[in-house]
Amino acid sequence: MRGLWVPDGVTTTCSVLLWVTLLCLAPVIRSNGPPRAVLTLQPPWINVLEEDSVTLTCEVFQTPGNHSFKWLHNGSPLSIHQDSYTIPAVHMENRGEYQCGTEHTALSNSVKLQVYLDWLLLQVERLKYMEGDTMILRCHSWKNNTLRKVTYYHNDNALKFHNEIFDYIVSPVNHTHSGSYFCKGNIGNTTYLSAPVVITIQGSVEKLSTWMVVIIVFVLVVAIAVIAAATATLCYCK
Repeated sequence: MRGLWVPDGVTTTCSVLLWVTLLCLAPVIRSNGPPRAVLTLQPPWINVLEEDSVTLTCEVFQTPGNHSFKWLHNGSPLSIHQDSYTIPAVHMENRGEYQCGTEHTALSNSVKLQVYLDWLLLQVERLKYMEGDTMILRCHSWKNNTLRKVTYYHNDNALKFHNEIFDYIVSPVNHTHSGSYFCKGNIGNTTYLSAPVVITIQGSVEKLSTWMVVIIVFVLVVAIAVIAAATATLCYCK
């Protein structure tokens, strides 16, 4: 009568290492999903005035062929199936978060469109910048009315004056550029002020943290690969 098979120490170690490797690799394997669509906004301003025109474009990569696009506005589907969505005259009901994607991609990044009813608006591309980025601010009038004597302000201090409208550009930005911004300008003989916009400049600490995460993930993946290779070699030798 044949006795029960009892695994020796090497076989047991091999099995344990193999299971540990598979468990460690599971999150990495799951993360390799479909490519993510990228949603962009043109003009690039995230805040607009009523009756401005905006175009949202859904970009997909590494997915050749024809695509059926899907769009979400505040989580609800839109009856749009093209790669771009133009709103010729935005209104309050158009404000909120937009996302897009296809049957071959994950949903895109979220773009939040802010809509205001006012005579003057300080437009921004985003509210947070990293040190070293370029920041562009634009003093914008309702229906593009002729704007004169434009002044930009940072924390209530006047920055620059233009007799006509020009963008205010800061490059590169640093932590001293964080704070509240607004602009002032004349439409006809009337002077208007925009609502303030708070800009945050994230410094080198945040950059370092991001790179540390990338490095840690890379080291972890390499370590898992080494364990997997060692396990396979041990099992093969056995």
